[in-house]
Amino acid sequence: MARSGEEIRAALVKFAAKWGTYGGSEKAEAQTFLNELFECYGSNRQTSGAVFEDFKSSAGFMDLHWPGTLIVEMKKPGIKVESARDQIHRYWQESSDESADIPAARFVVICNFHEFEIWEPGRFPTKPRLTVPLKDLPDKYDSLLFLADTTLDPVFAEHHRAMSKDAAKHIATLYLSLADRSAAPIDEIQRFVLQSVWCLFAEDLGMLDGYPLQTIVKRLLHESEPNSAKEIGFLFRVLNQKGAQNRKGELRGTRYVNGSLFLEAAEVDLTTDELKMLDQAAEFDWRQVDPTIFGSLMEGVLGEDRRAELGAHYTHEADIMKIVTPTIIRPWRERIDAVSCVAGGVALLDELCAFKVLDPSCGCGNFLYVAYRELRGLEQELKERITTTAHATGVPAPAGPLPYYPLNNLHGIDIEGIAVLIARLTLWMGQRQMIDRFGAAEDPLPLVDMSSIRRADALAAEWPEVDAIIGNPPFLGASLLRRSLGDDYLGWLKKQFGVGIKDLCVYWFRKAQDQLKPGQRAGLVGTNSISQNLGRSASLEYVLANGGVITDAVSSQKWPGEAKVHVSIVNWVNAPDMAPTEFMLDGVPVTAINPSLRDEDPNGWAPQPLTANKNRCFEGPSPKAKGLIIDDATAEMLLRADELNADVVRPYLTASDITDSPTQGPSRWAIDFGLRPLEKCLPYKAPLAIVRRDVKPEREKNNRKSYREKWWIFAEPRTAMRGALFGLPRYGAVAGHAKRLEVIWCEPRTLASNATNVFAFDDDYSMGILLSKAHDAWAWHRSSTLETRLRYTPTSVFETFPWPDPVTPAQREAVAELSRAVVARRQEICKAENFGLTKLYNLMDDGGYADLKKLHKQLDEAVAACYGWPKSTAQDAQEIVRRLTQLNKDITEGTRTYNPFGTAH
Repeated sequence: MARSGEEIRAALVKFAAKWGTYGGSEKAEAQTFLNELFECYGSNRQTSGAVFEDFKSSAGFMDLHWPGTLIVEMKKPGIKVESARDQIHRYWQESSDESADIPAARFVVICNFHEFEIWEPGRFPTKPRLTVPLKDLPDKYDSLLFLADTTLDPVFAEHHRAMSKDAAKHIATLYLSLADRSAAPIDEIQRFVLQSVWCLFAEDLGMLDGYPLQTIVKRLLHESEPNSAKEIGFLFRVLNQKGAQNRKGELRGTRYVNGSLFLEAAEVDLTTDELKMLDQAAEFDWRQVDPTIFGSLMEGVLGEDRRAELGAHYTHEADIMKIVTPTIIRPWRERIDAVSCVAGGVALLDELCAFKVLDPSCGCGNFLYVAYRELRGLEQELKERITTTAHATGVPAPAGPLPYYPLNNLHGIDIEGIAVLIARLTLWMGQRQMIDRFGAAEDPLPLVDMSSIRRADALAAEWPEVDAIIGNPPFLGASLLRRSLGDDYLGWLKKQFGVGIKDLCVYWFRKAQDQLKPGQRAGLVGTNSISQNLGRSASLEYVLANGGVITDAVSSQKWPGEAKVHVSIVNWVNAPDMAPTEFMLDGVPVTAINPSLRDEDPNGWAPQPLTANKNRCFEGPSPKAKGLIIDDATAEMLLRADELNADVVRPYLTASDITDSPTQGPSRWAIDFGLRPLEKCLPYKAPLAIVRRDVKPEREKNNRKSYREKWWIFAEPRTAMRGALFGLPRYGAVAGHAKRLEVIWCEPRTLASNATNVFAFDDDYSMGILLSKAHDAWAWHRSSTLETRLRYTPTSVFETFPWPDPVTPAQREAVAELSRAVVARRQEICKAENFGLTKLYNLMDDGGYADLKKLHKQLDEAVAACYGWPKSTAQDAQEIVRRLTQLNKDITEGTRTYNPFGTAH
């Protein structure tokens, strides 16, 4: 699973703390250091293809070489990183291999354990892109973002996250003080805060000479009865006036601001303490405040309740780049790199400067800010390309100033007015900062008209015509929509989109695809429900069915915020006649990406249910009434009262019993009348009395007729399951949701809960198949996921899973024998150590219980032999899935006979 920016940063905090005091030699720990650095970014150095002590160049062996991507030269602590520049330049020059089509590494890093110097020599050969002390790496983690995914552009912009957070904290404290005492209507307080913030920023950036706001605040602090509403309010009114009138004294350095920011000047009377808060906030160097971080924090304070209700979340820049890079940067950079003449470059620049971007859930404007910054960077790259092409071809460089990327090419929609105001402020601040970085654009004053960022319900409003759509739509599960949005709105949603009620983000995917013209791109974040059963059909399957092709995706990663949701990040192009040929899934090249966000089979085969697999795997019975589940004391009383009650008082198995109990045995009890009609339940007097008292009143209120009329039995009794299990001396079970696929044996008297799945087998060979890597790999490939947990569904997983057809009885017995050994050994360990299967397998993965791991490996190889596969495939999940997909196809199309259970129960 991909790591979010928040997770990368947290890992680097620990990494920096560990290595911050290291003073040993380069040779002793360089490889450990680099392995752990890769791990912080969620990568594995070996599987990525990066090797230590690679080929010898004229400057020696490279400490680390990742062909085409990265060279690292390590020095011991205390050695200046710049001392290795000549050495790494030769490394870089000699790192390409034309015969193998391997280009020179894109990035070069010199590191002395305490400092990183990062180069991009192919594009910027004269100076490093960034020098980062180890202690600052957590806050500048995105400067090495290629370690997480080689397709992502690192961010070399100067970040001042700590300063931005502190500045926001001071402003938030002021806002809360004003709001808590109702100093003014809340919308006026919000305007006051945003108008004050812009002034502080503009003063430090030289847009307001003489620091008028700070000067007024300091003067007011020395007055016995300060009137801040009048004094500061007058400043805000003047900033909305054209001409030079009234601009004397403290206001002498002001200019006409407009841009709608000061259209309504806020007049709020501050206490002395609040004036001090504003004065303290002015002490920050606002030139170094990051607008995205500041804006996100302000949005969290100023619009906290509503934003949380709508499921909006702060987005780390590293995660934004997972959308901006494939949807905007990479396509444009490919076109820029292809420029071969001056005229073509100028024409492409005109096209770039007309490129429009929409975020239809813009929040505080983070996605738009990053898109603007990167587009201005692309503008600079293209201008440099035009200049170098002119010199190389002898054609005169174009006369006069070349166009720049305009701020109002950015469009945004948000349902919250305060979010719109913050988004505009974020972009105005960003525009002024980008002038310092990339050169002239529009005059920062008067402020650019940003009416293209507007307040509306994006699902109901008409979207503007643009060239790319990006964003992070609100997450709100289908079960929560009614409470949050009301019956009328849900009725409108169903009528408007015709797909029923889904997670709120689903509708953005549909609308974005409807908006795109051929060749245009979109990139959105959604909960991972968009790639799973019910949500997938209404979102990603709709995108693909209507001409979309998924080019890049992160199948699942954690998302910051209190909701602790897991998301999918999806980028696609509407390309009915121009389908791309390169695809990246979770940072790895794949042949294609299907709506489940899996590596698509080259032949496009979607595994089908296999008839022979029917009626062998079932979800456990669902009670739909708390009274059917009883505690130990009640069960003991019923069993002691009448031995006949043992027919209907049954041990009840939950998912946590399977994963966490040392015995894997049931911890609860259920009153289960099975499929008995009411008259056949009468002999069980005490159990029936409990159900009549505790269940019948609840069921009588249920909307479903069958639940009301058959109140004494489980609401979903699983008739077919009961028939399949009848007469078996034992059966298999697995948790419906778990971090691992852990299958156990159950006694026939045990009743599995609806949080488990049941396998109607009693033989050790079948258990061996269910315990194998083949079944595990297929389950993870075919299942949906709940956060990082596997969600095992009989229809998607078991019914499509092709079982092997052993050639000899000896192959079958080998699997059975190893199955018995695995089950016995893990039961022995769990009993001795008093812990469950999940902890056992966690320890095994960490290096413990090597004998159990060996047994599993032998079992996997025995199962592979039953399939007729070589041993090398036994634990290769990707190869297993490929082979099973082909086998499913062959069985479905009738080119291979399939009778896997002929000699098993």
